[in-house]
Amino acid sequence: MTLRKTTLAFITVIAVLLTSSGQVLASGSSLFVNLTSDDLDRAAMAINFSTRVRQEKKIPVTLFLNVEGVRLADKRIPAKTHANGKSLKQMLGDFIKAGGKVIVCPMCMKNVGGMSKADLVPGAVVGASDVTWPALFADDTTVLSY
Repeated sequence: MTLRKTTLAFITVIAVLLTSSGQVLASGSSLFVNLTSDDLDRAAMAINFSTRVRQEKKIPVTLFLNVEGVRLADKRIPAKTHANGKSLKQMLGDFIKAGGKVIVCPMCMKNVGGMSKADLVPGAVVGASDVTWPALFADDTTVLSY
């Protein structure tokens, strides 16, 4: 099975679990999505999935951008447009408008993206132990990684 098919199968299983069982992401739970890539399809999948969970399940969702993923929050970089017609920055904005939280790894900002806080898109915040850890280590948090 190709990597793309394997990834799609995994995401499909997760989506089925999230929509068919209220106990998978029950009230009081949260979702932490670790996004390490600025690949167009991978990033779009992560952002759109996070947005849908936030809107449909009404639970806290945190999107953590690290490694190459930090570039998605760099307002200096032109946004790539996905096949759905939206740019990754538009999708990120939709996620934030839906109440999602975007945290950007500070070490990755500096070392991978050459970024400062001033370079972040509106609504994205720089990670720190008092920002990232509460979202990651909260009780009943499900973690997905893209």
